[in-house]
Amino acid sequence: MPMILTIGQRTVRAPLAAMMLFLTCGAALAQPAPGAPDAPAQNSVKLVGVYLALPAGSLWLSLKTDMLCVANPVTRTWPGGREAQNLPLYSVPFKAELEQAGYKVVTPGEDNLFDAQAGTADLEAAGVITDARIEGCISNGAYYFNERGSVRGTGSLKVDWQIYSRLKKQVVARITTNGSARQDKSVLGGEARLVTEAFASNVRDLAANADFRTAMSAPKAITEGFQVPGQQSKILLSGSLKAPTRNIDDAVGSVVTLITGSGTGSGFLVSEDGYLLTNAHVVGDDKEIRVRWSDGIETLAQVGRVSKARDIAIIKTNPRDRTPLAIKRGAVSPGQRVYAIGSPRGQMFQGTVSSGIISANRIIDGLRYIQSDTTVSHGSSGGPLVDEKGSVIGITDLGIQNDGPAGLNLFIPIGDAMDFLSLEQR
Repeated sequence: MPMILTIGQRTVRAPLAAMMLFLTCGAALAQPAPGAPDAPAQNSVKLVGVYLALPAGSLWLSLKTDMLCVANPVTRTWPGGREAQNLPLYSVPFKAELEQAGYKVVTPGEDNLFDAQAGTADLEAAGVITDARIEGCISNGAYYFNERGSVRGTGSLKVDWQIYSRLKKQVVARITTNGSARQDKSVLGGEARLVTEAFASNVRDLAANADFRTAMSAPKAITEGFQVPGQQSKILLSGSLKAPTRNIDDAVGSVVTLITGSGTGSGFLVSEDGYLLTNAHVVGDDKEIRVRWSDGIETLAQVGRVSKARDIAIIKTNPRDRTPLAIKRGAVSPGQRVYAIGSPRGQMFQGTVSSGIISANRIIDGLRYIQSDTTVSHGSSGGPLVDEKGSVIGITDLGIQNDGPAGLNLFIPIGDAMDFLSLEQR
């Protein structure tokens, strides 16, 4: 007997065996038992940028001369701002130190000699040097045992790292490290060597960091057949970044019933100028639909953009001075309390709020879903799934029904919805 997935106006039949695989495949991601040896790093990483951003006026270089290292100091101060550094100089110690620690590192261009920007990696790393100090002696050539311009001394750097997942389209770790280096023998280019060796010390600190280990050893996302957004122009969501968190009862005022030629669904306001998000299967092939607000007033909306692959659509109407819902992109955790708002069974039950928990994160047919036991039904499609602060984390999409209520409902992650429609908060 096939299971039926149905919410809103779409019904999909799926073989029982396939659904059972979907419900049990999470076992493959089990973590090692406590006390078991650390699993080898599963992800690869690539260094994509190093920037120098010291406080304006910072003294970062001080090199003195003569045999006693006390005379005529050569100094450099930082004028301010952020400046990109020569990446290859830092890529070498980055690769060497992380591979020494057992991680897989991809060097830009190493798998494509014709494109210096090529190179596929699971994660990307970038570092901002926020503090630097190089101190030592520089030879003026007056002493036969030191070549003119050779340098010895000490160096220290502080680096703020960001580790980014291109698949998740988010920063998965922010880490600050400190490192130092010492050079007792004067050599030409010694000041540059102190910088790169201090940077290498920072990379060793990064390799030992627990947050970095977690990011690098996280189970790989399913990439074969994984559906990704296409390239299209941006739609800007005015006022989205300043949208406040709200009580759940206040959030209801920004959730609407959508009335189309074939039925009803739900949607919610995401910008001050009237953009609403809903499901593609709610709008269907309509170009204009009716929007019913929580006070019973109706407006007309035009369909702006639809992604049938991700079952998401954006429409635009008169916002009637309503406040858009806050958006919270990123990972959600099983056990987290959530609330679904929508219009189950149509206008009569508009503004219905139901609560539940996050049950799991799923990938089905190359698409991410949030699984929750939050109750939804026909007409709830396109409504928001919000956290306890009223911020949208997902969009109601599918229900899984067997012989009775199973509490298996699927929601589109808000980040995926925005990516597939090329939406940008402002």
